[in-house]
Amino acid sequence: MKIGDTLIVDIIDNDNIGNGIAKYNNIVIFIKDALINEKVEIEITKINKNYYTGKIINIINKSNKRVEVNCKYYNSCGGCNFLHTSYDNEIDIKTKYLNKLFNNIKYISTKNEYNYRNKVTLHVLEGKLGYYNDKTHLLCEIDYCLLLNPKINSKISEIKKYNLNDIKEIMIRVINDEIMIHVTSNKDNLDISNIECDSLYINNKLIKGKEYLIDEINNYKFSIYPNSFYQVNKEGMKLIYDEALSYIGKGNNLLDLYCGTGTIGIWMSNNYKNITGIEINASSIKNANINKKLNNINNIKFICGDAKSANGNYDAIIVDPPRSGLSKEVISFLNNSKSNKIVYISCNPNTLKRDIELLNNYKLDSISAYSMFPRTKHIECVTLLTIK
Repeated sequence: MKIGDTLIVDIIDNDNIGNGIAKYNNIVIFIKDALINEKVEIEITKINKNYYTGKIINIINKSNKRVEVNCKYYNSCGGCNFLHTSYDNEIDIKTKYLNKLFNNIKYISTKNEYNYRNKVTLHVLEGKLGYYNDKTHLLCEIDYCLLLNPKINSKISEIKKYNLNDIKEIMIRVINDEIMIHVTSNKDNLDISNIECDSLYINNKLIKGKEYLIDEINNYKFSIYPNSFYQVNKEGMKLIYDEALSYIGKGNNLLDLYCGTGTIGIWMSNNYKNITGIEINASSIKNANINKKLNNINNIKFICGDAKSANGNYDAIIVDPPRSGLSKEVISFLNNSKSNKIVYISCNPNTLKRDIELLNNYKLDSISAYSMFPRTKHIECVTLLTIK
């Protein structure tokens, strides 16, 4: 077998990121966009020691779960993984994968499979605007994206009318129909500064409009700066935070590790007498303190520091780490914390599984998964761990 060879295979399974799985002479082959029970003709595109990669040339027997791809960028963008199948089947594939990692997982889908993203960061290369493919790092120029809020898509069309040659990146947010744009460029004086929006930053400097936008959800107000971390799926955010709230219960002292701009701690503020949020990013802490004032909350304090510096005694702890998961120092702190419960919010089921196994003073009580990022490979989980 060599690159360029063709063969006909039966798809025996799907992996968690939308690839079909076949076998040839006991070698596993991963085939993009193939579905279980299909028979396909493929071309071998890559050979690794333990597996091959192939692409579909022809579908001989088609799955009834296959749908027509409704995005012209699907094969070159790399941002979506499941546009070739139904949303229900995407959820089934992800649930099957999660149940290999965890037992009896509950999967909750959001209603909006498209147009849910309230933020996008687009790259500029040689004056063209688009996404980098996550495998090739080649730019895919776009006019729209099915996952984006329609107002962002309309703004993309407007932005493309400007000279973008000196620009590296453009971030666009839409919050309650207000538009924020942040341009990263080689220079500060740009034609695009004339663009119509509610808040415009160039190279982290406010050029015109509002310093920050405000979102309101569950009677809480959250300020959003260009670099603020804020969930891109508002419907999914409410589902996840409400689940975390039901897990965390009530008590005296709560620790919110990796607190970001304070959204989770603020969401829990009626359930605990004292809340401490720790976040390493100084601008996020500034943002968190603004959010505290916006909501007239006095029982929460935010500390700028590394999560591994956490100490003290708490009834419960919430952690929402990056995709890499918890550091060994944080694992050690949690294991020795004697907190009654830990609520772990994760955007990476694999590092979540690893960390739960390392948190050996705690047992897994409950886990739910959410389609925060429909049509992509990503999954968000909320987990309740209780002390043994």
